Amino acid sequence: MKKSLSLIMLLITVSMIVIAGCSTMNNQEKNTVENSEKTNESNSSYPVTIENAGQSLTFEKAPERVYGAYQQEAELLAELDLQDKLVGYSMIIKNTPAEYKEKLQDVPILSENSYPSKEVLLEADPEIIIGSERSFNENGVGTIEELNDLGIDAYVTESEKPETVENMVYKEIEEISQIFGVEDRGDALIENMQDEIDEVTAKIEAVDEPVKVLLMSGGESGSAQVAGGNSLDSHLIELAGGENIFADEEEYLLEVSWEEIVERDPDVIVTSYCCGTGPEDLEKVIESNVSLQDVTAVKNENYIAAQVEDTTGNVRVAKGVRILAEGFYPDLFD
Repeated sequence: MKKSLSLIMLLITVSMIVIAGCSTMNNQEKNTVENSEKTNESNSSYPVTIENAGQSLTFEKAPERVYGAYQQEAELLAELDLQDKLVGYSMIIKNTPAEYKEKLQDVPILSENSYPSKEVLLEADPEIIIGSERSFNENGVGTIEELNDLGIDAYVTESEKPETVENMVYKEIEEISQIFGVEDRGDALIENMQDEIDEVTAKIEAVDEPVKVLLMSGGESGSAQVAGGNSLDSHLIELAGGENIFADEEEYLLEVSWEEIVERDPDVIVTSYCCGTGPEDLEKVIESNVSLQDVTAVKNENYIAAQVEDTTGNVRVAKGVRILAEGFYPDLFD
């Protein structure tokens, strides 16, 4: 009888432990679900409306299929951990950093050196296309109106002039983050980029007289293509402690004579290269020009190679500021 009573008491105790355990698990699961719902609710601000290029883009939910007209747009999505939403991108960049290569390795390349054909683009079935103003025309991916008629949204990477990191880069990060409901990731990315830029500017704050800089992206026998004062390149030169010798020109890019370059006498020449042209090609153009031989930068062979993508409107600009500053003031970065 005592053994039976002991057995009954043991069974009752085990049952109570199991019931208590199940209750705890149910409460934990309930809390997890509730917390998840709260997180989703706090991260969700849909519908989202973005004013962009004279149009209102409204999203009821995050797009699932995105095409980047340029690799730099794909790199932005990769920075925001949205690479799985890319159905493809174009305009491949050489010397892609390892972190982007890894994240984008499974994303289809629709065209390497140009925009894809309309057939290829439509086959990819994007909900939204991200590209510059140059992308959205008959020679690009199509006009905004044509794409809208096909049910495809067009986000134009536009900015105010003069271009700055804030209105050229951070603005796009903020808006793309809103469109995809990942504002926290966008905020973190901007903070990290700004911290990197602040670290560089802190090193050069004691510079009394900025070096005079020419940023050149191309040149021929009679003229050179250079960065004007409205360009992001010019803004980055200033952040890096330099003075763009053509900052007084309002254009983004402009053609100037070699005589004008001689007259303004830069201390440093930034060779901004892309699209199959290397920095050594631009240096050859400079050094073969007899009229430039007395220019300070040429006499001292003071050249800085900068890939175009490091000084244009994308997530690499913090790196670009560092490349420029280290070239302008190498002694401050030893």
